[in-house]
Amino acid sequence: MRNSEKPTVQSFFAENKTPAEANSKPGLLVLTQVLPFPPDAGPKVKTLNLLKHLSQSFSITLVSFVRPDNTPQQCQELLRYCQEVHTVLLRRSRPRDVRSLLTSLVTTEPFLMVRDRSKAFSDLVEKLAQSDRFVAVHADQLNMAQFALALPVPGVVRVLDEHNAVWTITDRLRHGEKTPFKRAVLELETVKLRRYERRICRQFDAVMAVSPQDEAALELKCTVVPIGVDAVGTAPLELKPGSLNLVSLGTMFYPPNMEGALWFGQEVFPYILRRQPGATYTIIGPKPPAALYAMAEKNPAIRITGYVADLRQELENSAGLVVPLLSGGGMRVKILEGLSYGLPMVSTTIGAEGIKLENGRTALLADTPQDFAEAALQLLDPAGPGPRLARAGRQLALEQYDFRQVYKTVDAMYAQLLAKAKETPAPAQQPGTLPV
Repeated sequence: MRNSEKPTVQSFFAENKTPAEANSKPGLLVLTQVLPFPPDAGPKVKTLNLLKHLSQSFSITLVSFVRPDNTPQQCQELLRYCQEVHTVLLRRSRPRDVRSLLTSLVTTEPFLMVRDRSKAFSDLVEKLAQSDRFVAVHADQLNMAQFALALPVPGVVRVLDEHNAVWTITDRLRHGEKTPFKRAVLELETVKLRRYERRICRQFDAVMAVSPQDEAALELKCTVVPIGVDAVGTAPLELKPGSLNLVSLGTMFYPPNMEGALWFGQEVFPYILRRQPGATYTIIGPKPPAALYAMAEKNPAIRITGYVADLRQELENSAGLVVPLLSGGGMRVKILEGLSYGLPMVSTTIGAEGIKLENGRTALLADTPQDFAEAALQLLDPAGPGPRLARAGRQLALEQYDFRQVYKTVDAMYAQLLAKAKETPAPAQQPGTLPV
């Protein structure tokens, strides 16, 4: 291996915790598809806040995929909440994706699940499980379910944390796809995902859904736990009066975010400019695709920042947040964090799904290009509802979505599951058996 090449598996241990401290709490094995630090994307924010909360009751061992740009320092930050952090390098490339797609096309397995298969991850999880110190395994997102179900530990409680009903994402994307071939691929993936998700969820002791809408889409009884953010620890923004800048946030290579930004920039923003020629639109988020840059080149009022480590200055220079989502699932963390910041916003009803927003009180909701533009223009109006929306939105975040309150439901769920596990004899299970 070349010196510059990152090792496949790395392990980090909390040196400041004594064995007695580590053993004073029951062991929880948490499996994540993305390293939840830094908390610069919705899934990371959700998972990190849950780790903070669960660390009060469990001794956590985290096993996570990492990308080449993740650093050892980021893993060590997680030792504030985890006893151990183990990582497996996730290698992605076009040839690998093509092989995964071909495998999916000739089997019943969805491409998104085949793509994340990893012998290194499976072997690591199986090795850790042999220590017999875990009372439960927490699979964070559907991709991790295959590893949790294969654990050779009879009697361990298995929980699947569904950030969204995954099949609904591809289902909504296919409706907006104009290319016949891509639409057909998305339709096939939707069918496979729906069957897979339905089958896999029923093999867990409990499934967490972030909203009643996702629970209905999963077609089974779930523990509904909204996403929790650090509303209490977030200082409200000091918005600059008179700003004519609207911002979008999100991981821009994620198809629903890209689709929404293009829709706003091409179909909504021109209407705004006709009414308010000084308006600007800033798109904030990592890895923006070429289509967004091409749109910005045609319109100098559109600015693309790429990744921004500290959002506060960008947000304080704005008049508000726009969430122009046309597809996707789960809950939008960008909305919850925007509410925590006291940032007025306009969202589509799909974007606001699962969040208790009231149109005209805590946010503005609109779905057609003209209605969305009219709502955004209200945020640009110095005499408009922006300040009132900001105050009411922040209060909503403090009362309904701070993780310290939200995740008490998770405590109750685990208490019930572990009590039941003590009363039920552990069934026999063959080591390394993958779900079928």
